[in-house]
Amino acid sequence: MAQQQGSSENPVGGVYDQIDTIYRRAVARSRRINAPLTQVEHSLLAYIGGHPGCRATDIAADFSLNRSTVSRQLRELAALGLVSAREEDQGQGRRGRILHVTDEGARRLERSLAVHREAVRSRLEGWSEAEVRDFLAALQRFNAGSDS
Repeated sequence: MAQQQGSSENPVGGVYDQIDTIYRRAVARSRRINAPLTQVEHSLLAYIGGHPGCRATDIAADFSLNRSTVSRQLRELAALGLVSAREEDQGQGRRGRILHVTDEGARRLERSLAVHREAVRSRLEGWSEAEVRDFLAALQRFNAGSDS
């Protein structure tokens, strides 16, 4: 018989189950919103917007993905008019296509962010400010760990 989510007998498995639930809910929410973005599209647009001058190779390295996978996903975003790329020489032999979020990409990302943030805000209703800060600190500590 499978362990219950969050079981005290298997707390690490419970943490994983809870993270998986958060992800699945975000995916489902993305499918329901106006001007939806998949979790992949959302993640890529947020990364590109937050890392000016990035290239597909940067995304592949930071997301631990194959360059061809990232290139395919970026082509799809470009076809949707959400990202653009231009060839630039950054010196020191570093060439490649610099990625940019288009105005439409920024609008769709902001809509997606607003919906997901509202879902988090709603789930935190009734929590004290101290509880929210403690939760944030625990998440930051968890995400600061390496995947080695």
